[in-house]
Amino acid sequence: MTIDTSGNWWIGTEPEDIKSFLDAYTAEEYPSDEFRLAKCKCGSIAFVLEADDEEGAAIRKCVSCKEEHFICDSEEYWADSNPETCSCFECGSKETNVGVGFSLYDDRRAVRWLYIGVRCNNCGILGCFAGWKVGYEPSLQLMDNV
Repeated sequence: MTIDTSGNWWIGTEPEDIKSFLDAYTAEEYPSDEFRLAKCKCGSIAFVLEADDEEGAAIRKCVSCKEEHFICDSEEYWADSNPETCSCFECGSKETNVGVGFSLYDDRRAVRWLYIGVRCNNCGILGCFAGWKVGYEPSLQLMDNV
């Protein structure tokens, strides 16, 4: 895992670099305490991602098998969402790795906030495409549904 931070954007060489990016990105607000990398049932880690920050909903579509998977509890909010498709602002690619950072309350009994991080599969640029407040209990099960 090597991240190049010398230019305008952080560029990762591995999907796991999303975690390091989110750790730095969230350090000033609600720090990411836990991280999960998205992986399809078919084994692929390449997706097209759609999300709506305001509604708190996201879905990933596997590039290999085309299966769709709602991230965390997004299915509950999807009908009211107006999602945008993630595309790299540098190269325009829509193919990305997806990882979710979870900020937990101090007692670690619930998720406070979640961040959907991405890594462009074409050029490696790292970013945070969406994030929203969770703030209900129980919510730790969200970490098992990335």
